[in-house]
Amino acid sequence: MEASDFSAYRVLVLGAKTHGILLLRSVLNIIGVVKVVHVEHPRRALELLRIEHFNAVFCDLAVNAAGELPFVAAARRDQSMLNPMIPIFLLQENPCRRDVEKARDVGVTDVLTTPISPKTVITKLRKSPRPFIAGNEFFGPDRRAGFRPAYHGSDRRTRAPRKAKVDFTII
Repeated sequence: MEASDFSAYRVLVLGAKTHGILLLRSVLNIIGVVKVVHVEHPRRALELLRIEHFNAVFCDLAVNAAGELPFVAAARRDQSMLNPMIPIFLLQENPCRRDVEKARDVGVTDVLTTPISPKTVITKLRKSPRPFIAGNEFFGPDRRAGFRPAYHGSDRRTRAPRKAKVDFTII
């Protein structure tokens, strides 16, 4: 992987200076991202997203109160955001299925488990963005992750259902 691929990227990192955030910054430098802005408070991150262009946001779960993810919801729904469809990656040490589903339902692009590797970050940054869904209660990337190839085979739904034989003999 060439480091020059990401030299023009601007990445916003949100979270306290923990081991995971320091590792992420090192990984971003390894893959060639030289423009990394680190903030510790969600309010400051939202201000920056309103006035500056970023290619991605990495957010530590610890900055979100009780897993509610108010930062992600605000970044997706605030009308003054420059790019409400920016990829937002959530960093978490040991995510359980419920945490991943909650993050997905709020509008997180993907959940990354720490510690992370340069290969993982490169894959996530290069991944083509999923289509965005705008609904009454949800705005974010399509929650159906992954690509499923089209089914090739007979379409059983078009067959006429079999009628059960019923014996109407009256005794």
